[in-house]
This record gives sequence, C-alpha cells and structure tokens, in this order.
Amino acid sequence: MEELLRRRDVDQAARSAVRQGRQEAFRRVLAIDDDNAAWLEEVIDQVGWPGRSRVGEEGSHAAWLLAQHADRRPALQRRCLQLLEAAVAAGEASAADLAYLTDRVLLASGESQIYGTQFTAQDGRFAACRLRDPESVDDRRASAGLEPLQAYLDRVYELDGPPSPARVLCPSCRQEIETWLPEMGSRTTILCPACQSVWTIKPRVPSEA
Repeated sequence: MEELLRRRDVDQAARSAVRQGRQEAFRRVLAIDDDNAAWLEEVIDQVGWPGRSRVGEEGSHAAWLLAQHADRRPALQRRCLQLLEAAVAAGEASAADLAYLTDRVLLASGESQIYGTQFTAQDGRFAACRLRDPESVDDRRASAGLEPLQAYLDRVYELDGPPSPARVLCPSCRQEIETWLPEMGSRTTILCPACQSVWTIKPRVPSEA
C-alpha cells in the first residue's frame, strides 16, 4: 500500500504544478503517468485489482487514481475499468471511483459520459463534457454516491476560480494564440490570425481526475 500512496502523492504534486503554470510540469506529468501505468499493470498482472481487503480504502482509491490517469495506455485503462467493475460488485472498491473511470474511458473512446464527472472549460465557465441524458444525470450520480452535477461544477469553480483559455503557439509563425481547449476525445481547429495557418489540437492530459 505504501507504494500506491507514494505514487498517488507524486501524481497529485505534479498536477498541482501544471495548474500553477510551470512550463516544465506538463512533460513531468506525462512521464509520471507512463511510469505509474506500467507499474500498475505489473501489479494487476500479479495480484489483480488492489481492493480494500488487500490495500485498504486509501490504497484502493490510490490505485483508481493511477488508472484514471493512464490516458496514454487506453487498453490498460479499459482493462482496469473491467477489474474495477468487478471490485465494486464485490464491495472491494468505491462506486464513485468507478463512475469517474467509466466516464473517462467513454470520453476517450469518443462516446458520451454517463455521470458528468469529466468537465471542460469553455467561455469562462466549467461544463460537463459530452453528457448522455443530462436531465437524469443527478439520479445516476446519486446512485454512485456523487453530489448533484451543478454542485460539483460550482465546487470546482470555487476551488480553481474562473477558467482561462489556453495559450498555444502557431506551428508556422510561432504567434501565441488564446483558445479554449477541446473536450477529451475531441479536437479543435485553430486559424492563426497572423499567418492564416490552420491546424488541429486535441488534449493529451485531462486537467482533473
């Protein structure tokens, strides 16, 4: 369990540095995610999903976090989702953790999320990415032990403040351009006002668990 918690703490510290705008932090997050994904794969190969009876509540939650951030290993992430589903059914893991990983995998596959756990920033506000049946989302969230969607988005806004557009460099003329990043699993086309170059971007590391 100690190694799970150590890796969780390293993950969260690296993401905190990204939110603070440190330029070198993004590459560090990618390296940490890749290392954690490889380590988690070895663990589940050997012992299966690290459930509550083996690593405790905190350790099981830490294992979910590593899977949640294994975005560059989609096959592994889908495998973890199947293992986590079985763990929840056996009382070995959190239904809320399962909701988050379910949404993550669905969005990465280009589908709509179910619980609204994954959000995007657009036009100065936070909103749930592609959401299936939004009128009944709070019922689904309640079944997983999650707060209502609007309360969740309000809490994110309170913690992080109003979102700001990202700054990207034109690959042709290096002009800095402000843009809202696309949702996970989608992409945005950008037109450079300086040189009229057009290119497409898509997010690589989501901002939240």
